[in-house]
Amino acid sequence: MKKFEDFNLKDTTMAFIEKNHFTQPTPIQEQVIPSALRGKDVIGLSSTGSGKTHAYLIPIMEKVDPNSDEAQFVITAPTRELATQIFEMAKVMTEILPELRVRLYVGGRERSKDIEQLEKSQPHIVIGTPGRIKDLFLNAGALRIDKASMLVVDEADMTLEYGFLDEIDAFAGRLGE
Repeated sequence: MKKFEDFNLKDTTMAFIEKNHFTQPTPIQEQVIPSALRGKDVIGLSSTGSGKTHAYLIPIMEKVDPNSDEAQFVITAPTRELATQIFEMAKVMTEILPELRVRLYVGGRERSKDIEQLEKSQPHIVIGTPGRIKDLFLNAGALRIDKASMLVVDEADMTLEYGFLDEIDAFAGRLGE
């Protein structure tokens, strides 16, 4: 079994791992983290509670540039509840990197407030439902994710089941390489 130290992560990423009280990577993290750190496409399949979310949050923490003014990572979830859970986990990053901007975009909230906030500053990490992300990016033009280097589709099976493929397709092809 690997240790997190074996991934040669930055001190800030190790602090994120320690803040979450992780001692060693779970099997899904062992498989996903090295490929994600190399920028490879990854499909991870694992049961609930296996550490899937942190399997992509750890590489994001490692690669995020808090000094940039651009959105760098986009994470979608098929429901507001799931997106909010991911957001709460990701917010821990801001305790280590206070200048990091992690924002949640889901339906059921005032769209105008999201747009107003985006006009002031772009998030480094975008978390939300496919419909709201598509709306803020393509319809409102307020969310600028065209330079993002990573797209995570959390619960991809549920995303397809709920019919969100068209929404994701609409913006995924316009993300940075």
